[in-house]
Amino acid sequence: MQDYIDQIPFSHFLTFVLVGLALYLGLYILDSYVIPTLKEKRSSIDPLWQKIKIISWLLFFGIVYSSLFRKNMAITLVFTVVILGLGWNYWRNVFSGILIKFKNQLKRGDFISTDFTKGVIRSVSLAQSELVNDKGELVIIPNYKLRSSVLKHLQETNNVKVYTFLFTSSKNESVDDIYHLALNCPYISVNQEIVVKRDISNKFQIKASIIDNSFAERVNRYFDKL
Repeated sequence: MQDYIDQIPFSHFLTFVLVGLALYLGLYILDSYVIPTLKEKRSSIDPLWQKIKIISWLLFFGIVYSSLFRKNMAITLVFTVVILGLGWNYWRNVFSGILIKFKNQLKRGDFISTDFTKGVIRSVSLAQSELVNDKGELVIIPNYKLRSSVLKHLQETNNVKVYTFLFTSSKNESVDDIYHLALNCPYISVNQEIVVKRDISNKFQIKASIIDNSFAERVNRYFDKL
C-alpha cells in the first residue's frame, strides 16, 4: 500500500485537489449567480446546464481515475471493487440521480405520482430527491427507488393556472430577493415564468403558476410566514 502511494508524486495529489476545487467553485458561481439571472431562458437552459455539470464532473473523475490506473492497475481495481461493494446502496442512488438529471426526467416543481407517494418535487440531488406530499410533509426518496418505481407526471405545464399573490416585506428587500423567495416555495412551478413587481414601498405583487390549484392557500401561508 505504501509502495503504491509512493509511486504517485505529491504534486499529482495537489494538482487533483486544486483542479477539483477550481471546478467546484466555477460551477457553484455559475449555478448561484449567473444561471438565476437568465429568467426568461431559464426553462430551456436548465436541462443543458445539468448536462454540462454532470459531464464536467465525469470528465474530471475519469482523468483522476485513469491517472491512478496507469500508476498501479491492480491496486486501483481493488480499491474500486471495495468502494463500490461497501457503498453499493449509495452508489446506485448516485447513478440513478445522474440519469435523472442528465435525461431531465424530473425537476423542481414537477407534480408527480409514484406507486408509493404523490406530491411536488422540491429538489433533486445526486443521491436522493425531496418531495412535498399533499399533506405538506417533506418526503425524502432515494433516487434508485424513485427511478425504478412507476412514475407519472400528473399535470402538464399548459394546464397550470397563473395566480397573483401579495407579499408585504418586513425587511428592505429588492424585487430579486422576492423572486428568489418565490423560487424556494415548494408549491410554485419554477419551470414557469415568475413575475415580481413592487407596488408601493415594501409591498410586492407576485404572479406565478402553482403545481396544483389546491396549493394556492399554501402559497399564501408560505409568504405569510416569511
